[in-house]
Amino acid sequence: MKPKTSQFKKPGSQGGALIRQAIKLLRGSGVQLPITSHILIATSGGSDSIALAHLLVHYGQRVTGSGAGDPNRTPITLLHINHGWRGEDSEKDARFVEGLAAKWGVGFREVRLKGQSPKDLKGESWEERAREARRKIFESAIAEGSTVVTAHHADDLAETVLWRLCTGTASTHGGGIAASHGGLLRPFLQVRKSQLRDYLQEEGQVWREDQTNFEGRFLRSRMREGQLGLIAQLETLFPRAVEHLTKAALEAQKKGKSRAGASSQDSLEPVHALLSSAGIKARRSHFEALRHKMDSMASANSKTWHLDLPGGWRLTHEKQPARKSRWILEDLSDKRQDRSRLTHQLTQTKSARPASRDQTSRKGRGNSSSK
Repeated sequence: MKPKTSQFKKPGSQGGALIRQAIKLLRGSGVQLPITSHILIATSGGSDSIALAHLLVHYGQRVTGSGAGDPNRTPITLLHINHGWRGEDSEKDARFVEGLAAKWGVGFREVRLKGQSPKDLKGESWEERAREARRKIFESAIAEGSTVVTAHHADDLAETVLWRLCTGTASTHGGGIAASHGGLLRPFLQVRKSQLRDYLQEEGQVWREDQTNFEGRFLRSRMREGQLGLIAQLETLFPRAVEHLTKAALEAQKKGKSRAGASSQDSLEPVHALLSSAGIKARRSHFEALRHKMDSMASANSKTWHLDLPGGWRLTHEKQPARKSRWILEDLSDKRQDRSRLTHQLTQTKSARPASRDQTSRKGRGNSSSK
């Protein structure tokens, strides 16, 4: 019997190294591969994002579950956020990304941001406003069940660590850019920018250049301007500076996740109690979805959010004063009863036992409060 030949095209040396580095980082960050949800690749048209999009579309079957041209592959969309900063050039960026999406057989989504021109605002102020707008777009997509992937790389991470050291925010944000946060993934954090360009040259893939990265209008661009940017100058003194900075940042992230994991387990104890009291058998996948939701909503600082469960149940989380929170379990399948008369309070502590099933009827509503 002849061995099966792979239906997937093999990458060159640069592409092979990139995909291996990306998979190693994602798995090391606890991301389950392949990704089964809709994948949105943030694609500006620059070299970094085009390298990410090209790699995942053409060689990312171990990440997306299937290869290019497979009708059953995980849906992929190139997400282009049009800031409109550069007039006609911004339009060309959008049409360039749209053309690649059509050529590669993936989806395209453009989000246009409306607002003042950078010329009317201080650079840092506009830069922060744009970053916040992108964050909200990503969080909205994640809340709808998508996974967002961005092309932040090792140079970006090292630059961010230096930024936070110099601005005095390292004690609270010492891990820099997170490799995985809720439904937001950054698989290139151990990859140098030069590697991405080498990959594009290997593939013969062009990209568009955003000159605002080098104009000195924004503080970040001033860190990069001139013949030698901050990172390049640092490497003349310490050749392995970026490697060491990214390693330190990723290790800090792992320690932070380890601590958060322990507290997350404690914070889900009331949920276990509520589900048990209502006779609901939740699967591991439900709790994973819940943790992802908690991560994304925490980053959005949302006070109230919900997660729909099988069988017509809805689990709602409400933030309350004094760092307390309340979990509410509702049965949405029964509209005949006035739930305000069937409210059941359940206060769960580490030592408390779950209420029995007859204490919380399926037609009622269960509440759990915890710190």
